[in-house]
Amino acid sequence: MGKIKATAGIPVFGQLLSLIDRKKFRGAVLETKADHAVKRLKTWDLMVTMLYAVYERTSGLRELSSGLAGHSQLLKHLGFTHLPKRSTISDANKVRPPELFARVFADLYRRYKLFLPDSSLPKNERWLHRLFLVDSTTITLFKEIMKACGRTPANGKRKGGVKVHTGMWLTEQAPSLVRITKAATNDKQFMSDFKDMPKGTILVFDKAYVNYGLYRHWSATGVGLVTRLHKQCVVRVLRDRPVSEAAKQAGVLKDQWVHLGHEDQQKPVLLRLVTFHDADKKRTFEFITNLRHLGASNVALAYKQRWQIELLFKRLKQNLKFTDFLGDNENAIRIQIWCALIADLLVTIKRKAFNFKVVPAYSNTVGLIRLHLMRYVDLRELLLCPDDPTLFGAPPPSRQTALFADTPP
Repeated sequence: MGKIKATAGIPVFGQLLSLIDRKKFRGAVLETKADHAVKRLKTWDLMVTMLYAVYERTSGLRELSSGLAGHSQLLKHLGFTHLPKRSTISDANKVRPPELFARVFADLYRRYKLFLPDSSLPKNERWLHRLFLVDSTTITLFKEIMKACGRTPANGKRKGGVKVHTGMWLTEQAPSLVRITKAATNDKQFMSDFKDMPKGTILVFDKAYVNYGLYRHWSATGVGLVTRLHKQCVVRVLRDRPVSEAAKQAGVLKDQWVHLGHEDQQKPVLLRLVTFHDADKKRTFEFITNLRHLGASNVALAYKQRWQIELLFKRLKQNLKFTDFLGDNENAIRIQIWCALIADLLVTIKRKAFNFKVVPAYSNTVGLIRLHLMRYVDLRELLLCPDDPTLFGAPPPSRQTALFADTPP
């Protein structure tokens, strides 16, 4: 079988946590007074506890505390001083400031941003590197905690909901800007966060984000936009633009200059309206953009890239504890969502930093981390050779007694 390889000095979980700057974390704790009058479960311990729950996808606080108790001898390597109990975790999630966890996420993103860009985009389509995707996902809650959208059901039992608004660069495949609100919050209120984007950015978002004032502002500051035409928008066609044969074969039906808004408005919005037919889906789409020189077929291609942010939501929901919560209050829900985003970012950074020739699938990576979260094994070696038995060392001697004592025949 060969010589057993030396195990890592800290467990897999500790290798992930090592990405977090403890000095900045302590500074954030002092600024927010998160540990004020706290005796045992410090904020660092709470965050590690919630990250453990997110990776292990524990079903409840009892399962969470029991799982940690099973690794009580290893928790000191993760910075723990005391083993947390169910009631202590529950009480801490009610009062600790979610803004602290948001700061941890933002600091992680800024610190490791250089590791995130993906080189898989075609080199001859450099303009795709300027795409910034915007969308939101709604999570239905088990009771009316945060106000949900829609009407109250006939039975009067209304559930709450939380909405996670997200902005992401296409090349990074990780969110750079996140806002957590009640589900009833309109998506348009999130648009002001993108008012001052770098010149040359191309914002891609769904038709629900309608803001004529921002459309004009982006056009004046050199920021592009690509979105679908909302059915309630008033459109006045000014003139047609020529459509090449290649664009027609790609599915472009029309390319027009239009004004959005009523005729009596003093400053109508001048945009392009591209009508595109998707032969695969057998549907016709209307896209609007302020980009003068982008080909009409590329306008449709830019909007198609918005699906990447949907894949982000999908991987969070399928691989981490992102949609079912351990607390029944708004504060606990916000903390768990931030911890899920931190857990996702830690995995993404590690996958990119290892610089594998063939990057393991995200689901496989998270699955291996879940299985070996508290093992003393090098994470890089684990992802390279997950079925190598020499990684894990020899099993400890068994102390299990026999069920039946051996008796002579």
